[in-house]
Amino acid sequence: MSRPWGLVLAGVLAAATLLTAAGCRRQAPQAADEQRPVTLPNRTVRVLCYHNLRDRAANLYETSVADFRSQLRILREGGFRAITIRELADYLSNVQDIPEKSVAITFDDGYKSALTVAKPILDEFGFRATLFLITDTVGGKRNLTWEDVKQLAAAGWDVGSHTVTHSNLTRRSRGESSGQHQERIVREISASYARIEKELGVPPVALAYPFGNYDAACMQACRDAGYRVALSIAPGAVDQQSDPWRLPRKMVVNGTSVRSFERALAVEPLHLADMDPPVGQHVKGSVYLLSARLADADASGALGVDAGRKARLQLDTATNLLTVSATLNKGANLVRVFSSSTPRREAGWIVVSDP
Repeated sequence: MSRPWGLVLAGVLAAATLLTAAGCRRQAPQAADEQRPVTLPNRTVRVLCYHNLRDRAANLYETSVADFRSQLRILREGGFRAITIRELADYLSNVQDIPEKSVAITFDDGYKSALTVAKPILDEFGFRATLFLITDTVGGKRNLTWEDVKQLAAAGWDVGSHTVTHSNLTRRSRGESSGQHQERIVREISASYARIEKELGVPPVALAYPFGNYDAACMQACRDAGYRVALSIAPGAVDQQSDPWRLPRKMVVNGTSVRSFERALAVEPLHLADMDPPVGQHVKGSVYLLSARLADADASGALGVDAGRKARLQLDTATNLLTVSATLNKGANLVRVFSSSTPRREAGWIVVSDP
């Protein structure tokens, strides 16, 4: 039965009023996992993670100035363009395109050398970077001050969070209840967001997990705090299909060889679908069993896995169903699945084993 025209017209006018009101309201920033339909080209982005720069590297997490210059020279000669993590987040949200050969250079912890050493060298090469701050250490003896951070931001650097104190978010402290642990996760993630926004006047878009460790609670806390992406130090590369709450990064450490650096720039993402259990769930005990569907037809010939104390991978080539069985160490474990075919593909994620 047809509806009376008066009722139809009233409904149309009411809908128009609601749409007009919605258009007048300020829209919240679009999260990377609430994407518009994909319209941009699918590009592969490699993300590099540095810490401190010194003339002579003194520990694993330091990079010598000579090695840093050599690595930037490899990027320039390879035709790479440096983007910030904010630009990467915009790309993943389909807000703007990025260069075909993009690399994101990041610095964790907030060492003074980011300004005094890294920036002048990056300027020579025409590159910018992203800084991940431990907000409670800003102004410390070897660390940047907030005025230093503002100087880098004014020069086009992006600034993200590395939490308040660099606490291991996936490990409960001695005597800490599950509720207290959850409160610590939220505080570390949300309070650092608020401090950066207060000091710089611009909210951060990204968080780098301390030690690269995360679980479902950490990823949810990032969403709730207002971040758009979060980064680990798992192997692999980023593209439009990457999970925005666990983006991979290549950690560049003392003694990273030219060959290792160049291989990191050539790696492609390995795509696994229908992962069961989903990434972020804790495992009770040490036995980890995963099933997933291999989505890359060119990666089935030479698959391997690294995880915990030992791991085994099987692939049913008829169905592309991949299974992983692993014996994990207590706490956070990196699971890495890779294909040695051409191009080399890698995927990595964190699994936390509880006793």
